[in-house]
Amino acid sequence: MLDKNQKMIILELMNHETVSGSNLSSVIKMSTRSVRTIIKNINEDICGAKIESGSFGYRLTIETPETFLAYLQRDQNGKEESRLAYLFNRFIDCNNYLKIDDLCDELYLSRTQLKQSLKELREYLHDFDLTIATKAYYGMYLEGDEINKRRAIAHFEEYQMDFDILQRIRDIVISSIANADYVISDDVLDNLVAHLYIAYYRVMKKEYANIDSEWLEEIKEEKEYSLGCAIMELMNKIMAMEYRIEEVAYLTMHLCGKNSKQLSNNYINQEILDIVKEMLMIIEKVANIPFQADLNLQLALSLHLIPLVKRIQYGTFMHNPLKDEIKSKLIMAYELAVKACVVINQRFNCTLSEDEIAYFALHINLSLEQKKYNFHRNNILVICSSGVGSARLLEYFFKENFNDYIEHLEVCSLHELENISLTKFDCIFTTVPLAIKVNIPIFLINNLINQRDTIKITNNLKQLNQANILDYFPEQLFFTYESFSSKEEAIHEIINECKKSYDLPADFEQYVLQREALATTEFNDLIAFPHSNKPVSNATFVAVTILKKPLLWKKHKIRIILLSAIENKAIKELDDFYKIISNIISDSTIQWNLINNPNYQYFKEIIERLERL
Repeated sequence: MLDKNQKMIILELMNHETVSGSNLSSVIKMSTRSVRTIIKNINEDICGAKIESGSFGYRLTIETPETFLAYLQRDQNGKEESRLAYLFNRFIDCNNYLKIDDLCDELYLSRTQLKQSLKELREYLHDFDLTIATKAYYGMYLEGDEINKRRAIAHFEEYQMDFDILQRIRDIVISSIANADYVISDDVLDNLVAHLYIAYYRVMKKEYANIDSEWLEEIKEEKEYSLGCAIMELMNKIMAMEYRIEEVAYLTMHLCGKNSKQLSNNYINQEILDIVKEMLMIIEKVANIPFQADLNLQLALSLHLIPLVKRIQYGTFMHNPLKDEIKSKLIMAYELAVKACVVINQRFNCTLSEDEIAYFALHINLSLEQKKYNFHRNNILVICSSGVGSARLLEYFFKENFNDYIEHLEVCSLHELENISLTKFDCIFTTVPLAIKVNIPIFLINNLINQRDTIKITNNLKQLNQANILDYFPEQLFFTYESFSSKEEAIHEIINECKKSYDLPADFEQYVLQREALATTEFNDLIAFPHSNKPVSNATFVAVTILKKPLLWKKHKIRIILLSAIENKAIKELDDFYKIISNIISDSTIQWNLINNPNYQYFKEIIERLERL
């Protein structure tokens, strides 16, 4: 396991191309001789990389990114809690004031380093209406409502729970549910148990949920309240948790938003139907896919909304264990879900979490998969040099064999061609060579079509909508930067570079920032995919930016920025584009390789390899 100094040296080398021995010594506050000894010890243990030295100082050379990543993750799994986690727990658990100097001593940090970590913590707590307040001569303390503190704990990814206590609480919940009219899935059960664990942990510290009397009386009317009483009685008897009406109400709030039984019993009221109708109308307009006609999707979204409305009403949430995978692998569905959820945010004056948005993305993705036969339908002109009979035969043949690819089919003779506007067609199939110049593909076919021609035409139609993927990633939009001071500066600078090559609307930057406000576009500690919240460009392209130093996006420190503009056309025509983006975003090996080889030729090789998959 890496010690503190080894971690600091590796992090410093990961964030810079080269670092001098004197700079490393100032980072760990030890002599340059100690630096050499520490690096020697690192090189004896490290996997997939090595630290080289020379006249340039020191540099980290990553030889096999996947092995090095596994090495870091191995150390991460056994390491002490992170700096942010330590500070989070100190503020959550402490009833007294905390002083900066004391925290610096506890973490072996300078005041500057600690203030940077406190800034990150404040940004996280802000999402839960919590603040780190300061009182002169006393110190700092966490200010905010107890329920918001529990929400912050539940969302904090590094929060550690005692497995034995979790299992005992799980047994209590399962035994109580067995005697109640309540249905819950395994994933949702784990989520409920986690919330009850947090409530137990806080109550044992004499920190109680604060629920006003009017709200309390409303919660008592919920049918899940009796189950909440039964669970709390067992928690009191078995776990010695103090029985309080407010805590029963708090538990009931979570039970209301997680009961699957209500999906079959509850009447889908007009408000739910109106919300779903508006959601489908928005994503149908964006994607040009008939979502409003999909009754199964309407029902699925309606049933999902019933418990969601309860979660919004009571300020609870449901963790989605597949969130990261959905965001990175179902990009199109997730983007549509983000746009659809704006309706809910506006209707209930809330901001849905990425976990909740990802649940909607699953439903939308199922609908997309079922509609794949609708993708890439084209307006086709068939030109026949023979008589009317041959023309009608060709028309019948195309409709019979290629109907899934046809939006509109028109057949004409060669002499009729001059009276037809070709701008409305996507391609031309002709039995006679044409001497005209047009901007759409022309395919030559036989009058009497055989099996070989059928295969050829099928391939022509399949490839018709498949753009050259590399066209989406132009070389002039491949950049390397040292870093930026903020994501806003990064977005602004990259868009300015894009405007030198593409005609973008004046408010394009505003649209990108609006999309960031809906849900962050970061995916892990390496990559972000900022883009506008609606298609406004005349072309689809991606500006690839590699940073030498990491940039704090929201929660993650980013090294790769894929800033994208999506053209104002049916989203379904960009299926291959989203597949390539998904592969890049979900593969950390690709990301590390790109960071270590920040040039367009190497990036081009990555794209070409992904196209062959």
